[in-house]
Amino acid sequence: MTSPHDPHTCRRALREIGEIAAVAGLADSQMSDQEALASIAAIAEWVLEEAPGARADCGDVVRRLERMTAGADVEALGDREAQALFGEVLAVLAGAETPGP
Repeated sequence: MTSPHDPHTCRRALREIGEIAAVAGLADSQMSDQEALASIAAIAEWVLEEAPGARADCGDVVRRLERMTAGADVEALGDREAQALFGEVLAVLAGAETPGP
């Protein structure tokens, strides 16, 4: 188990979230926006459980993503709703600076 102050956990989560977002954004992607959002929410939840005291900048990003996705019934979202929420998630990720390992 990683230390709650280990920024590696945050970086790993942000990289994985970024990869999911990139794959979902491809024109010929097999991953729907809803599937991407569900995966991102699961990663955010894992980080919150695994490293609740993580470094503030990473932790803030992950907590914000979790708040954005926690109340969403991903399967029930309409196409435009899913795209709008996914766009908000991407905006949060784009604003997150992730130093390399």
